[in-house]
Amino acid sequence: MAVHKLMNWEMEDEGFLLIAIHSSIEPYRMAYMINKHLGLGFSRMDRDQDIISPTYEAHYPVYAYFDKELNAPYYLVPNKYWGNLKQQGPAIGLFHDGDHQIKTVLIKEYQTVDYLLKIEREEAFFPLKKTLNSISGIPQVISAYAIDSYTIKQQDYLIFE
Repeated sequence: MAVHKLMNWEMEDEGFLLIAIHSSIEPYRMAYMINKHLGLGFSRMDRDQDIISPTYEAHYPVYAYFDKELNAPYYLVPNKYWGNLKQQGPAIGLFHDGDHQIKTVLIKEYQTVDYLLKIEREEAFFPLKKTLNSISGIPQVISAYAIDSYTIKQQDYLIFE
């Protein structure tokens, strides 16, 4: 059987914008506040972003919105969330149930960021400054700024389809 190889074939990366948001409110409240102040329509997706590691398992809620005018999907996900620690050894105590909650981080390079807003659109074709100003205008938001997506090592965690 013949083996066929594709030589000099590069997959075209779809550009996306990533906005970091610092805020202490719950994920559903953040989605509501962005909907209210930016006129978007975020709703929670049926599937969570599941991260399974050898030590813990975390299910990050993902909120999605599709902007028909800009033809761009938006995704809002908390960068910090609670995960279940996997049992590592014998149970401790009489009433130990094996479920321990630990704080996990989705993107390790930005551990202080509370929320990530991913917009699947090229920066040249998106009003980034206007969006950042609108998000910063939300009373519960401490700060918002753009993140260079090339500094993130595990970009697979940002695939939400």
